[in-house]
Amino acid sequence: MSKNIIIKGTLILTIAGILTKVLGFYNRILLTRIIGVKELGIYQLIFPIYMLAISFCCQGVSTALTKHISYYLGTNEKRKAKYIFKYALILSISFSIIFMTSIYALSEPISIYLLKNSECSYLLKILSIALPFVAVKSCINAYFIGNGNSAIQGISHFVEQLVRIITAYILTYTLSDINKDASLATIAVVTGEVFSGILAILLFYNKNKSTINKNKDLTNCKDTLKYYIYDVIPITTNNLIFTLFASLESILLPAMLFKYYNDSDSAMELYGMITGIVIPFLLFPATITTSLSTMLLPAISNAKAKENYNKIKSALFICVSFCLILGAVTCIGYTLLGQWACEFAFKSRDAGTILSKMCFLCPFIYLCGVLSTILNGVDKAFTNMIINVGGLIIRIIFVNFYVPTQGLNAYILGMFISYISMLTLMTINIKKALKPSLGSGQIN
Repeated sequence: MSKNIIIKGTLILTIAGILTKVLGFYNRILLTRIIGVKELGIYQLIFPIYMLAISFCCQGVSTALTKHISYYLGTNEKRKAKYIFKYALILSISFSIIFMTSIYALSEPISIYLLKNSECSYLLKILSIALPFVAVKSCINAYFIGNGNSAIQGISHFVEQLVRIITAYILTYTLSDINKDASLATIAVVTGEVFSGILAILLFYNKNKSTINKNKDLTNCKDTLKYYIYDVIPITTNNLIFTLFASLESILLPAMLFKYYNDSDSAMELYGMITGIVIPFLLFPATITTSLSTMLLPAISNAKAKENYNKIKSALFICVSFCLILGAVTCIGYTLLGQWACEFAFKSRDAGTILSKMCFLCPFIYLCGVLSTILNGVDKAFTNMIINVGGLIIRIIFVNFYVPTQGLNAYILGMFISYISMLTLMTINIKKALKPSLGSGQIN
């Protein structure tokens, strides 16, 4: 994958990502004013389960799919790329149906015993419906990214957010008898995923209709499936374990905040501010680094297939420099304007205070995202998993043992130590991976 394609793809994803984030912020502002910060906290509470399902069904499958399609296109083996896409789609949809059924059936015990909030049961049932559509969309997006076509993913995400906002407006202002609670936001999420999934199918069919019934004889490609599975397993395990620990952190945090405040409403409101307002602000500039990471994975995989380690090193230097500059600018911006921004957008001065405290984490957050992608691209998915899990364990320790006595400051300190540890280990392992003595660059 050429430098021009990486730049063009990153630019497209960044523009689409920024537009999507702007819509996402507007959606959060709308939800905050319709359902309130407490209901926003309940709404955020169901997402650890949702993201756990997506991690198992989609993320590992689609990440490996992007990598392998790019690799086989780099070696001019288009038939193998199409074969891998077909089986990735079947795999992802099958997993999504299993998880959809399981979450729907077990929503009540999950809510009572795991989330410690019975109101989440109905929300989980609604949200589970979106999983098959997410599975289809993620595979199609991964296919296009592997081909160097990043516009489809950008369009898909933009449409998803737009439909969420339209749905929220319709439910709020045309159906006056509907409860103004977290269920409104959950229905909007599902509607957005359904529409964006259908759109991804239509776009895929339109782009491939001339070849969709050709090249049926793919029997000689079957030996490539095991190499794909070898990549799916560690990447999925990485995502699954990472999301499992992240979910544990998200579930523990409101419970530990309750111990600190000894008031459920105050704990849930603070949780809603952190997860629904502050974290989205911190991650907003990461739209650029996320886009860069998305295009970086196939580029690194392609370069590795050609044993071009100098190209990987060059991309690494540029990305790290960019993340540091972006993180520094963001930190300064939120220090000066963070409180004003939260008060203006969300009518929450308290959220602005928290944002000002946490904004120094931005450079570390952005760097970790890019270095994690590079580790996956150089066949260090298992190492990446260990590092990410180690970072989350540090955060969970702080949430479980120090937040009940020290409150929010302990949570922020835990995040800082976590990111510093992860960055150190990622840097060491990337340096090792880029040594020419590591081999031929085959997918293994």
